[in-house]
Parts: sequence; C-alpha cells; structure tokens
Amino acid sequence: MIKKLNWEYDAKYSFFLVDEIESTNTYFKEHAEEYPDKSVLIALRQTKGRGRYNRVWKSKDDITFSILLKHNASYNVIAPLALCLALSGFGYDTGIKWPNDIYLQNKKLAGILIEDVYQESFSSAIIGIGLNMSDKIEFNAIGLNTKLSKYEIIDAVMNKLSELTKMDIKDVIELYRKKSIVIGKMVSYHDKLYKAIGVDQNGHLILNNDSTTIHVSSDEIDIKESLR
Repeated sequence: MIKKLNWEYDAKYSFFLVDEIESTNTYFKEHAEEYPDKSVLIALRQTKGRGRYNRVWKSKDDITFSILLKHNASYNVIAPLALCLALSGFGYDTGIKWPNDIYLQNKKLAGILIEDVYQESFSSAIIGIGLNMSDKIEFNAIGLNTKLSKYEIIDAVMNKLSELTKMDIKDVIELYRKKSIVIGKMVSYHDKLYKAIGVDQNGHLILNNDSTTIHVSSDEIDIKESLR
C-alpha cells in the first residue's frame, strides 16, 4: 500500500512510500494523472525495477525512487548532475558516465532512467533513480556504505534538482561538463572511435573524429560502449 509521508526534511515535494513494488517508474507512468507535479515515490523494495533497454534491476536495501514532473526541462542533464552534486555535499567525489550512470572510484554507484509520458503532447517526465547503498561485487558496482539516512540523501537530491531546474541551461551544461567522466576521452560508437568533446544545449553528447562531428541523444548510445 502506498502512503503519503509527512516529510521532515527541506525539499518542497510530495513524498510517498511503498514497502514493495515492481517498479516505481512503471507505477507513475500508469498513474501519473492521480499525482500532483513534483511527486516522489520511494520504494523500500523493487522487484522489477527497469534500467535502459528494459534491463531488470532488483533492489532490497538500496535507494530506489521515482520523481514525477509535469513541466518539461533538460532532465537528461539535470537529473544525473543533481545526484552528483547532492552526493558531493556528503563528501563523495562522483562523476557522470554518459548517458545516465553515476560512478564512484571507477565503479558504478547509481543508474537513472528518464521516461516521458505523452498524451498528444508532453504530459510528464518520470525520473527513476537507483542508488547502491552496499557494494555489488558480482556486478563490479560500489555502494555508499554509509550511515546516512536514505531520506536525507533523497532530500538532498531533490533540493539540487530544484536548484538546477531554475538555472540557465548554459550554466547547467558547464557544471555537467565538470562532472562528466566521458568528455575529453575517446569513445567507441557504432564501431568507430570518436572523442567526446562536449554536451550541446539539448543535452546531446558531441562526438568528433577526423571526418565528422555528431550529436548523440541519450537513446542512441549504448551504455556499454567502451572508453579507451
């Protein structure tokens, strides 16, 4: 059963909690009209959480939540940056691996899935965040391994999300560049090598080689493409 939380922290959102659910993103997609803008659904356990390409991600002790937003923005840039900046406030030096993974000490710490809902035109955006609280050795993934409350961390993320949404996109892109672990490196994309040289105003990754410059949207690049 989903219950509304009396949020004791700073973020000005509507917070909801569920003990167990298949996927918070899926739930919001199916029930978006029933919830107000800036709703956050936190799951203590997800049984069929989804990553990119419909990969299944199960969670019991980690931080898993989805954010429902009914105003459009460059969330593909804003969301990972908000998570990184929030964690920086707790002393974690994280970076963004294109398009939506957060890394700590060269290991994956968190993943973000952003989905838009359309009803003839844009209706809402749903940002799903899965953050490891413990190491996942079998996946070469790292956790925060902290005594911090998961609600304290979520509150920090939501506050950063609010701040970034109000900023000029040019300033957001500049902050993103500083947190990117891809920009400036060579990447393999469609069996060709490129150098990642930046992010454009639409939040697309800019790749360059001797023959061309291309702009790649988040749904066009395979997260498994190797850095070299």
